[in-house]
Amino acid sequence: MREIYVGRDGHRWPFSKGLVIESLLNADIAPEPGAAVARSVEQHLLDHDLRLVSPEQLQGILVTFVREELGDVYADRVAAQTPTFHDIAVTGGAGTLPFSRGVLARSLEDVGLAPREAFAVASRVDRVLRQGGVRHVTADELGTITEETLANTLGESWRHTYRFLRHHRGRLGVVDEGGVIVPFSKGILAQSLLAAGLSHDHARKVARETQQRLRAKDPGDRRTVTREHLTNVVEDILRREVGEDAAVRYHLLRALRRPGRPIVLLLGGVSGTGKSFLASEIAYRLGIPRIVSTDSVRQVMRAMVPPSLLPTLHASTFNAWEALLEPGEPTPAHPTRDLLIAGFREQVAQVSVGLKAVIERSIEEGMSVVVEGVHVAPGYLMAEPFPGALVVPILVTVPDVDEHHRHFEARDAAPGARRMSRYVRYFEEIRMLQAYLLDLAARTDVPTLPSASLDVAADHAVDIVTQRVLTMLEEDPLPSAAEPSA
Repeated sequence: MREIYVGRDGHRWPFSKGLVIESLLNADIAPEPGAAVARSVEQHLLDHDLRLVSPEQLQGILVTFVREELGDVYADRVAAQTPTFHDIAVTGGAGTLPFSRGVLARSLEDVGLAPREAFAVASRVDRVLRQGGVRHVTADELGTITEETLANTLGESWRHTYRFLRHHRGRLGVVDEGGVIVPFSKGILAQSLLAAGLSHDHARKVARETQQRLRAKDPGDRRTVTREHLTNVVEDILRREVGEDAAVRYHLLRALRRPGRPIVLLLGGVSGTGKSFLASEIAYRLGIPRIVSTDSVRQVMRAMVPPSLLPTLHASTFNAWEALLEPGEPTPAHPTRDLLIAGFREQVAQVSVGLKAVIERSIEEGMSVVVEGVHVAPGYLMAEPFPGALVVPILVTVPDVDEHHRHFEARDAAPGARRMSRYVRYFEEIRMLQAYLLDLAARTDVPTLPSASLDVAADHAVDIVTQRVLTMLEEDPLPSAAEPSA
């Protein structure tokens, strides 16, 4: 049989009835009548000795036979499409190249699809382009169409994976439980390892080796890993390079960052115990985005309520007792224990109203929060029902009197700090309040945290939170599967 070619400008390829039939299938023409039309087209080319036809000529001939044999509706569809024997030009960074289902399928295999699935998706993309009459498309437009096809056929997670690989060629991607992909970062991993208690050198070394391990598993330019796989690799390296304790600590820290329910850490203690610095360090280590100072809540409440209505609110906790004295009663140098505690309890009860509202709002938003301040007294906020949250109270203390006094001296030396004279004046009251809080902690099962260096205190605090949260999750695991993560 004489050869028939399709092409132009020196580029040609053999005529194929298969490509003609595929074009007719794209126009929703059934295989049997499509094959009949293809035979008619081939015979027409032979009868008229058309040894070389352009894609446009061939499409015109095809439309004519479809109109004669199948009617105007199908003929108009064939005329509007880009037939499979006509190239679709794709313009990108490498210039302009013809669209290839094979090339697209190989890029989809890099995403993680099996070869058959990848080619099926590539074929669907090809069909979308041709049914739309597309003759020229940019690489970005082709990527968007491919993403839509993946989402419609396999789900949104595949769209996100393909999008990440398109825009982050050569970078590792980490897929979280919701299918969202973020670039792997040695810096972020090193920060997590620092939060788990590693030294800077060990953190950088483990982060560097983790990246090498992930790359070695698949040295291709494109790669995504699940967060679970990444965590397993990190823990394995920690066991080998640092020890089992470090691996366990990192594992627990990861669990605390995604507990399924917001964590509410109540960090109490009298003035001068270092609560504020400790709260910031703990929040960093546990990935808690929100810190609330009870002093700030008290200040807002003071702006709303005048001293004449709530005089104890407008004092400090260690001298609120002065507002309880009878009119004209002389102010003693120091109050009785009962009077001191009465003033303290009254202010704590007042500020707890605002704190309760702040905590409830955080829980509604699914956000973990650290609440720090002297008003977080053992047994007060703990008595409030906070369903859907993991509430962990801790009392920070300074057992040694001299050390406690030195804390105020250090505060006085800090730029912009409040002068220590008033704290020195009421130092005896502050120590009495700490003794009272220690007694409350013992009666309400609130763990205490003796003052130490920031790193040591933060380590102990994280241990306390870890033990309490894991115990609560074991006792009541069901809500964590349904509620948003912190």
